[in-house]
Amino acid sequence: MIRARSRAVCTMAHGPHLALLDVTGPALDRYAERHGYELIEVKHRLDPTRPASWDKIVLLRDLVRRFDLVVWFDADALVLDAAPDIEEALRPRRFLHLVEHRVNGARVPNAGVIALRGGQISARFLDHVWRQRRFIADKWWENAAILHLLGYRDFDGLRPVVPSPWRLGFATLDTAWNSIPADPAPHPYVVHCAGMPFGERLPYLRSFVGS
Repeated sequence: MIRARSRAVCTMAHGPHLALLDVTGPALDRYAERHGYELIEVKHRLDPTRPASWDKIVLLRDLVRRFDLVVWFDADALVLDAAPDIEEALRPRRFLHLVEHRVNGARVPNAGVIALRGGQISARFLDHVWRQRRFIADKWWENAAILHLLGYRDFDGLRPVVPSPWRLGFATLDTAWNSIPADPAPHPYVVHCAGMPFGERLPYLRSFVGS
């Protein structure tokens, strides 16, 4: 008998970010129900020794052991009701998928939406992300560590310039899957408040509810 494939969507929030999850959580629940994903919401810290953004690495490291596909959405990323199944956008034989934004001449993969295939390759990659201690307090936290491992460096604008074996398993998603104010998609599936002042995020997300 062929085992049914297991898929999860996950997110996390605590403290003031719970107000954002009050808006984005129901939409993510609907998305999971519509496309057959298990929904995992975490509302507490997993490793308080690091800034909260690193908790996503702890969670993802656990989930890629248990699921065939794991999709992460930041708490300030709203999945719109018209969004199709993200698995249809994934490339074969690629374990990691992110949106790469083009902003001011730079190419910036954004970890606000992450699609990871389950298994040992993803687990090893996340272990390497966690070991990048130089980025613990970086302004981009775990996102900076991911970029470094993928060979991105800021030489007259961020871009992939250093050879990296991890990039062989990396593919980019259309910006519709992580539309941010600095690089908006014309027809988004996910609107994300990346780079916005925190006080502006809740009304911004509410303006898209029901889209």
